[in-house]
Amino acid sequence: MTWALVLHVGPSDATARVAGLPLITRLALDAQAAGARTVVLASGLTDPSLEARTRAALIHPKLTLPIESEPPADVTKLHVAASTVVHRGLFKAIADAGLERDLDLRETRFAFDPPWGFDPISVTDDTSRRRAEAALFRSLRKPQDGWTSRYLNRYLSLAVSRLLVKTPLRPNQLSVLILAVGLAGAAIAARGDYLSLVIGALLFQAQSVLDGCDGEMSRVTYQGSLLGEWLDTIGDDLTNYGFFAGAAWGLYTQTGSALYLITGVVTLACGVIASGLEYRYLLRIGSGDLLKYPLSQSTTSGTGLMARIGPLFKRDTFVMLTLLGALVGQLRVMLVVFALGAVGVLFGVLSTELRLRRERAGS
Repeated sequence: MTWALVLHVGPSDATARVAGLPLITRLALDAQAAGARTVVLASGLTDPSLEARTRAALIHPKLTLPIESEPPADVTKLHVAASTVVHRGLFKAIADAGLERDLDLRETRFAFDPPWGFDPISVTDDTSRRRAEAALFRSLRKPQDGWTSRYLNRYLSLAVSRLLVKTPLRPNQLSVLILAVGLAGAAIAARGDYLSLVIGALLFQAQSVLDGCDGEMSRVTYQGSLLGEWLDTIGDDLTNYGFFAGAAWGLYTQTGSALYLITGVVTLACGVIASGLEYRYLLRIGSGDLLKYPLSQSTTSGTGLMARIGPLFKRDTFVMLTLLGALVGQLRVMLVVFALGAVGVLFGVLSTELRLRRERAGS
């Protein structure tokens, strides 16, 4: 199906913004992601200055669709008011359903009900702008979020992200700052006393919360990139390794017990080997998103036992458990638990690698 997005632009639509992007730019990027052939500025832009402002607002590094004044004769047209905010998956749902004739979303509602979805919102004043922004950020929630993210972290990260998109800070810059928070927690935990372990674990938890912000910002402002995926993935791993290595060293220096050195070495070694194998796969498929590794997918899809208990093994949950362990003075127990968990993850990754190798050999 070949289709075009037809934008009906009003006097103030060229400058109206929601969540860090002009409304018309967001609509055009949504259409591009859904496979539109072109963006058409509906006839009626008789004011040259309005047309100039509209075209200027449609300049975006990710937007490659041609901007035309008249739709090609051989395309189906999807009409949308340029003052509208839609769910980022709406246009794709319409395209996938097969747009056999022109559709005007100013007059007709398309049946579309994804998780955390919302109907198109016309932005006409501050109240509707705030409602549209809230709906956009709420739609960034992920079905694969773990329990801690779903009921705590995501509420916090979305609130922070709504503030950050109004600043010049870019997602990749935020990723570096988030990593700094995690490494600071690791350095403090390496002192090994109770207060240092608690502060380190608090920073570890803060990093886990903020870890959602760079992805939320990149999705809502269309600034996602391969580099951003790798910064997020590597930043999480470095924070994990740094904290558990630092806490293990700190407890060893405080107690002299070699058990903590052993747990730290086991956790670090298993994690580095597992991550190396995962990174090799991601490099092969041209992605930095760890969720695309087959082991990650096994705990985020399906209806079996792993799908039901998978959230227990997610990063957000074990970071929270680490904080709780530090608060009650039992971080040493958590180190042993997570050393065993690291062995289990490595075993799972090795099993996945063997399966992938057999599949490649059989193809």
